[in-house]
Amino acid sequence: MMLVNWAGLIPWERAVNAHWTERARLLWPVRYTAAICVFLVPFILNQVHWFLSPHDSYSWIALGIISFFGALLGCFPLDRRLLPELDFRTWCRQTIVWWGIRLGIWVFLGLGVILMPAEFGWKTILVAVGYMLIHCLFTWGLFLRYLRVLKFVKPAGPRLQTIVDATVSNMGGAYIRATWEMGGRLALAFAFPVTRELAFSERALEICSDEEIAAVCAHEIAHLKESKWVLAARLLGSLIFLPIIFISPVVSNFGLWGLLVLYLLMFAILILTRLLSRRMEKKADEQARKVQSNEGVYARALEKFYRENQLPAVNVSNRQTHPHLYDRLLAADITPDFPRPKRPKRLTLTGWAFVFAFISFTVLSVAAGW
Repeated sequence: MMLVNWAGLIPWERAVNAHWTERARLLWPVRYTAAICVFLVPFILNQVHWFLSPHDSYSWIALGIISFFGALLGCFPLDRRLLPELDFRTWCRQTIVWWGIRLGIWVFLGLGVILMPAEFGWKTILVAVGYMLIHCLFTWGLFLRYLRVLKFVKPAGPRLQTIVDATVSNMGGAYIRATWEMGGRLALAFAFPVTRELAFSERALEICSDEEIAAVCAHEIAHLKESKWVLAARLLGSLIFLPIIFISPVVSNFGLWGLLVLYLLMFAILILTRLLSRRMEKKADEQARKVQSNEGVYARALEKFYRENQLPAVNVSNRQTHPHLYDRLLAADITPDFPRPKRPKRLTLTGWAFVFAFISFTVLSVAAGW
């Protein structure tokens, strides 16, 4: 993984004097490649081992676990290169937090697939209800409880709480159950519409002034004031992976055509969810601009967030959950001091090689009757 990441970083390293938007554009495919390779590397190694030693199943499990954590550990030099102040202890803490959430989601999804019977019946309903129950617990506060157990969040300090209270008053009031400060070295801000909570990272508070935090806060509060219909649509969209747990009975009864239907259903949920998200993000941006203390404050805060996190000013496609930063700045009546950047590449060449290997091994596994 380290070699893969270092090879991908070469164009970014050469652009050391380029504008931050160009460097972020060059960095995106490296980051995305590193993220997916954490999953692809263990799969590919397991497939190679399976073909060489098909009866040694326990070794597959050990190899999968070791290669996953090895690939994850191989991402530390990349993260340290991007954030020189990031020490190993802080990196481990962040990794446990964010990857723990991702693994938890995939583990429960995998259990749903494994426990789902091959025929439709009461067991099918039981497994589906169990999965949805766990999903609801996650949505209704389990995520923040997990962060609190790991001591990654703490109640808002006096500065942040004062800003939130003043912003709520300026926006005509809104019920906020709690406001939290998060650890980590990224500039982040979240709204949790179901539990009506807000969270801001400590890094965001470090790089932004009070009026900039207030503008970002207004954006997040606008999400909390969305209608119940929008909230219901968001909850439905969060179930995008639910069709996966029905693979066994669907394929058993309808063959590959049934699998195609599941894929189309997930794809439709994904598209509708992203369209809704983009629309709500634009509305929240409008609310933030209306209550900002001075013209351009919200746009300045947005640019700080993107620059600090080294995110592209133009997304890899128009199908992302958030609009392009460049367009958000224009919508705020701010002309950026940089030309519109090109779209970033989705993956590095090495990343595409791993994807090709993954697809090839998947096809071979299916053909071999795995």
